[in-house]
Amino acid sequence: MYMLAFWDELSDSLIYLLQNIGLLFALVFLYGATNFNPQVKKLRKKIIIGLVIGCFAILVMNFPWRLEEGIFYDTRSILLSITGAFFGFTTTVIAALIALAYRIFLGGDGVYAGSLTIISTSALGLLFHFKSKNILKKYPTFIKYYIFGMVVSITTIICQLAIPWPKAFEAISNIWPVYIGLFPIGSVMLGIAIENQISRVSATRYLKEQQMLLQASIDSPKEMEIYAVATDYTYLSFNRFHESAIKKYYDQQIRIGQNYFDNIINDKMAYRIKTCFDKALTSETFTRIDEVETQKGKYLENFYAPIYDEHKKIMGLTVFSHDITDRKTYEQSILYLSYHDVLTGLMNRRYYSEELLKVDREENLPISVIMADINGLKIMNDAFGHDSGDELLKIVANQLKETFSTKGEVSRIGGDEFVAILVNTSKGEATSLVERAKKRIEKHVLNGMHVSVSFGVEAKVDSLSINEVMRIAEDDMYKHKLFEITSNKNEAIKAILDTLNMKNPREEEHSKRVSTYCYKIGQILGMREDELNLLTLIGNLHDIGKIAIDERILNKPGKLTEEDWI
Repeated sequence: MYMLAFWDELSDSLIYLLQNIGLLFALVFLYGATNFNPQVKKLRKKIIIGLVIGCFAILVMNFPWRLEEGIFYDTRSILLSITGAFFGFTTTVIAALIALAYRIFLGGDGVYAGSLTIISTSALGLLFHFKSKNILKKYPTFIKYYIFGMVVSITTIICQLAIPWPKAFEAISNIWPVYIGLFPIGSVMLGIAIENQISRVSATRYLKEQQMLLQASIDSPKEMEIYAVATDYTYLSFNRFHESAIKKYYDQQIRIGQNYFDNIINDKMAYRIKTCFDKALTSETFTRIDEVETQKGKYLENFYAPIYDEHKKIMGLTVFSHDITDRKTYEQSILYLSYHDVLTGLMNRRYYSEELLKVDREENLPISVIMADINGLKIMNDAFGHDSGDELLKIVANQLKETFSTKGEVSRIGGDEFVAILVNTSKGEATSLVERAKKRIEKHVLNGMHVSVSFGVEAKVDSLSINEVMRIAEDDMYKHKLFEITSNKNEAIKAILDTLNMKNPREEEHSKRVSTYCYKIGQILGMREDELNLLTLIGNLHDIGKIAIDERILNKPGKLTEEDWI
């Protein structure tokens, strides 16, 4: 009968204690739902948590296992020790003081034992909080909290000696199996639950910090669109620059989960981007430069890369899109300059050298080569200045380009030399084009001089090398130049004299008199007739340098200033 009564009493006590433990875990679940971090550093929050736990200690003491009036047991030892272990000094002291005040208020024979239990278990919790890293750090989590719970339970049992004798012995006899067998496990479960909450809150905070850092990182580029889409092309993430770009060009506010192609209304653009997306989703990482279909002249450099999940399965892709219009324009200008003559806009010698190798193929036969050389460029530069020489080059370049551009490219390969390579053009066709070009060019007059160009033509029709064809065309050009250059020089000299005489009418008579005196002096010296003719010409041209001098200075009645002399 005694054993049966003992087990009945034990069963009742277990029911009450399980209710207490259930209350503790209700607190844990409530605490978990708040995402509260026990390691909070703000005093106000520590005080609030201390008050909440203190009130929960009162609630626990209202569902006790009673031995008799004034002597009852509950799970406050677990609650306060775990509070000390995790929440630190301020929170624990506040909770302990509330529990202590309520236990004293309840009174009874167990008031001293209950009060000692509150003080000692709270102190053990604080000791664990500050020293566990050194004392129990080598033990696994379960063992660590089990040892801690066992020490708390033994301490609680010892505190029962404060109950008047022999009630103390009876109380210890009744509670030790539960305290030694059940309470340490409760401490383990409660400790692990709160530790997991700390880890979860820390992980959540870390994840949020990483997300904020990542978002800040992708938002930092002010001229680069960064976004990620899933395998179904819906947005996973995007930076502010991409968001503002979509708003600017499409007047749409994008959101996570929206399909990327909802805003792309140009079919060609949509097809291009979808092709790139699909290529990246096949695990290929690549960079591509494209001209924007809706903005001609705008270029984007896009970097595509797949995104993998923890199982190495592709879950989407990232895109880094940068506007390189300025860079592309600069590159194109550099490329243009590398193959074009700056002054005339024609192709240059580099292009000509490369193009010569490209066109030298059987399918391009016959290939006609036309060499051209300006007559009198040096005289134009010396007499009228380099601006006039540049103007002469431009006139010739424009006429050559207009004449030969339908058949091939014209290149400037030297100061006054040009070459045209015409594919599928016979020598007869090329000669006809040359005659047309000469007529167009000779219609132009610059500074009183008719523009003149010497041409040479040759065509490749068989196994003759292209270099040999170039040599023959060049020889042909020089043959023509021999006949044309003298008349061109005479015309140039006449044009220069006419210009000088127009600038300073007195110069004409003066030059004639000097020329006559030179001739007579030469006769006295016994010079030959050809020498006398040259001496006459030199005398006539002795003031030729005045042609480049301002008329105001030449005709100035007074003395010249220092600036005039310069």
